[in-house]
Amino acid sequence: MIMIGKNGRKQSKMCKAIFLVENGTNFSKLENKIKEFPRHTIYSLDYESHKLLKEKKIAHKVGEDELTSVDFEAIDSSSINCAKNCFQSYKEILTFENILLPELLDHELFHFLTPQFLKAYVILKILENEEAEIIIDFTNFGDYIKKITSFKKNKHIHFVITKNPDLYHDNIRIGFNFAKIPVNLKLSRKTFSRIKKPIQKFTSEIYNLTPNPIIKKNILLLSFDPLQYEEMLMEFKKKNVNFLLLNLRKPAITNKKSLEIVKNSKSKIVDLDKFSEYVESDILFAVKRLEDAVKIIFDDDLSFEKLFSIDKFSFWSSIKNSFRKICISRFSESIQRIYLLNQLFTKFDISEILQWAEAGQEEKECVLVGKQFKIPSFMLQHSRYQNSKKWDKFAYFLSSFPSPLLSEKQIVWGEITKQYALSYNHSTANILIGGSPRHDKFFNHTHTKNKKNGIILLATTGMMSNSADTCTTGSQIKFDEYIKEIYRIVKSLPEKKLIVKPHPSPVLTKLTENLINEIDPSITIIKNVELHELISDCELFITFNNSTTTVDAISMNKPVISLQTESWTNEDDVTRMGAVLSVSKIKDCEKELKKILYDDNFRKKLMEKSNFFLHKYMSNQGKASESIVTILKKYI
Repeated sequence: MIMIGKNGRKQSKMCKAIFLVENGTNFSKLENKIKEFPRHTIYSLDYESHKLLKEKKIAHKVGEDELTSVDFEAIDSSSINCAKNCFQSYKEILTFENILLPELLDHELFHFLTPQFLKAYVILKILENEEAEIIIDFTNFGDYIKKITSFKKNKHIHFVITKNPDLYHDNIRIGFNFAKIPVNLKLSRKTFSRIKKPIQKFTSEIYNLTPNPIIKKNILLLSFDPLQYEEMLMEFKKKNVNFLLLNLRKPAITNKKSLEIVKNSKSKIVDLDKFSEYVESDILFAVKRLEDAVKIIFDDDLSFEKLFSIDKFSFWSSIKNSFRKICISRFSESIQRIYLLNQLFTKFDISEILQWAEAGQEEKECVLVGKQFKIPSFMLQHSRYQNSKKWDKFAYFLSSFPSPLLSEKQIVWGEITKQYALSYNHSTANILIGGSPRHDKFFNHTHTKNKKNGIILLATTGMMSNSADTCTTGSQIKFDEYIKEIYRIVKSLPEKKLIVKPHPSPVLTKLTENLINEIDPSITIIKNVELHELISDCELFITFNNSTTTVDAISMNKPVISLQTESWTNEDDVTRMGAVLSVSKIKDCEKELKKILYDDNFRKKLMEKSNFFLHKYMSNQGKASESIVTILKKYI
């Protein structure tokens, strides 16, 4: 618990001020206010505000540095408890068609709450540790800070900021190349939906992509990108297995190549909006009832204030309005899709559902409605599981094996993941080894082994945000410092060139682009190019914290350096088996990078370990699509 001490300070002739600065701050107002208080301490509350303060050469402290490991544990516990229980008292009101609406948002809700609790803890810790006459805050936590300052008898000035917290999937990223020029759009869910409807209708009619309800025994593929799963779609066609594509977040067709894949595989694309005419009035009525119910729920401030509290101070009023808007918007979406999914499963013969992102709102809706029609769901492993015990308590929100899963069966990449699942008491009959269909192109791609062309490919990631201590300013600074060091080293090496492939997340992509422009705008940043093509052309692959891209590169026989910004990475199977060159200290980067580039014997031994790991980790190499279609066909 964080305790506020008694206010026994002596009054100063010149007031000392504490400034609390969050992303979205009006910096002209901030700079003017700073001039009024020569005696001051400024605290940044997130990475973005820290970077802007640093850019403007404004001296400040990083707020999260005030926290201890005990504080981070408390934040995680509070976030988990709140995400699981904030709507427990309203289950009956928020259950629709036997589906509890808030549970559809568990994954995003947890990731929304963690930074809110983190900032609330940071603010309280700063005001506990610092003695000042006046608190000036540029945050969304004005009401919360006012409660604390009233208790401590500080003066408080609040400046409203323009940026409100949102959910991870509130924005949709679409990337494509226009005449070889990369175009990346970030659209709101509402804008994306408005644009998607006419485009999907047009392409379906022009290219005959509308499914026929007469066709029997269809497998519904949920949120699969044809660019990544081309081989699997073609295998469905080859084996005469009927399948339908349902893409609810990102459209199936994003460029010319994806259109060709859809046409060549004879894919049919489900457009849920076509069912609207049958249930439009029902949806409008149900959404109106929901909005009325949410209004009543959010008027019950007392119960929410207890959940959204640290010590005796609640920050509920600071996030109430934005949280209410999020819930009304997302719950309304779910009601609409549940109605439409009922129509889909009524009018079409769906035998199975195949999905890869079980934690997602749309995936949960589809799986749960499917259960009511007795349609089994298969979850396909889509990334390398992080098997550190650190993540066990978060498993429920990540849909990973330490927790029970919604899908009846799970198709994994190989024996290591199967044993990982069984260690958490999953049924042997439900864990099926199929391999990774999206890696078929990696294994089958024609490339020269150990090509020495001087290209060093750096695949960036960034703050994980799965726990309080991985979504801090310090977390991202570690990534920045490693990237700067890799750039310095590569620039000093003759005939070597650094190419950067940012993480596809819009936030992480933007952070990487900003950093690269700060370091050297001439560094090549590549987006909207398939990863296997980039890996094929590189001599050395570098990534962070054993990301799934380590497996991508190893499958193409490329040596991998994993830059470890977190200590838990040493527990991962890929690290323990020596499949990557693990670098945990920035000062070791140059020595290890040169070793892997110029010591042929060392590189050869590393690749032997890498291939041994891959043999254990990935079954049906290059033939996973055939294996998985065979499995699914068996269960139809």
